[in-house]
Amino acid sequence: MIALLYPPDPYSGAARPHRLAKYLQRHGYPVDVIAGGNESRCVIADNVYRMKAAYPTLPKRYRPVVERAARLTVLPCDCGITWVPRVIRVANRWRNESRLLISTSPPLTTHLAALWAKKKFGWPWIADFRDPLVGNPFRPERTRKVDEHLERLFFQNADAVIANTDSLARLWRARYPEWAEKIETLWNGFDPEDGIQGAPIPSRPYRVYRHVGAIYGDRHPDLLLNSLHRLIGSRQIDGSALRMEMIGSCDASMLSAARQASWFRCDGVEVPKAEADRLAAESDGLILLDVTKSDAALQLPGKIFDYLRIGRPILACTVAGSPADRVLGQSGIPYVCLYPQDARDEIDRKVLHYLGLPSDSVAPSEWFQRNFNAVAQAERLAALIEKVRSRV
Repeated sequence: MIALLYPPDPYSGAARPHRLAKYLQRHGYPVDVIAGGNESRCVIADNVYRMKAAYPTLPKRYRPVVERAARLTVLPCDCGITWVPRVIRVANRWRNESRLLISTSPPLTTHLAALWAKKKFGWPWIADFRDPLVGNPFRPERTRKVDEHLERLFFQNADAVIANTDSLARLWRARYPEWAEKIETLWNGFDPEDGIQGAPIPSRPYRVYRHVGAIYGDRHPDLLLNSLHRLIGSRQIDGSALRMEMIGSCDASMLSAARQASWFRCDGVEVPKAEADRLAAESDGLILLDVTKSDAALQLPGKIFDYLRIGRPILACTVAGSPADRVLGQSGIPYVCLYPQDARDEIDRKVLHYLGLPSDSVAPSEWFQRNFNAVAQAERLAALIEKVRSRV
């Protein structure tokens, strides 16, 4: 498995490869992981081989010249170009063995490394996309031509390609009908052993609703905040009876809004994962922010899996029919969705309804457990591994 980000790296993108590797091994598939590291030499810990890499948050002045050049030109969103040849040096130790590659992106440099390894060693290759490449609203338009070329290259050479939502898989099959049989869906999910669940709500004179995690790009709570300003201003709700808290980094407009409303808190400070989990588990309700300005939402915000296991009411800003909309609809957890096409009165009605929901913690549905539990997902990935092996 080629995954630049891998625990204990503190990035959300490290969680999926870790879950899959963990449960694949329990299903009897030995997994060696090549990941990013800080040392010039290869550092081996159990089954994880770490080679020096430029991480996403590494300051520009500390990046190698080649890394800086790539980030300034063709790969502004993708670190790790200088890590790619180091991956091949590690993989060379297994050159005489029968291996199968699984690469997971972003960054897409993991797929570049896997493509090189496939050409060099002849191993079958499964390319896992945690985010789309072409059409990703968080990638700049100036990279589109490069993204289109690389995406086609990956689809052409990989033996299987994994989308993490059914919406993305449908889009790919329409875009690449010649490779439709290669395209599989394996949703993001959760580790049943991480213990996330609802916690007792502390005694307080108001209800607390939280979004836990960074706020960036088009994932923004303005539909909700504008409604709350209207409802509190018209005295339909009491601003002293609630707190809306955004925990994690955010943009300047959010910080400015927090200074203007006593019921709103956003300090832009990241908190450790354990603290973030505690704050979410002790909330009266949870806020989910999805892409709302694109033509179609293809992705599923990762925090939805923590929210649903906590089991408290969820208010989602999303688009109708999105993966988030559909998953919430079958989750068994009380929820409300705000859509950008809703009229103001409809949004206000929905927000009032949401604020009236009880704060009891509810267990998610059997459907949710069956489709998003990492144990079951590793079984599906194991079946795909056997399918790929049988074809090559």
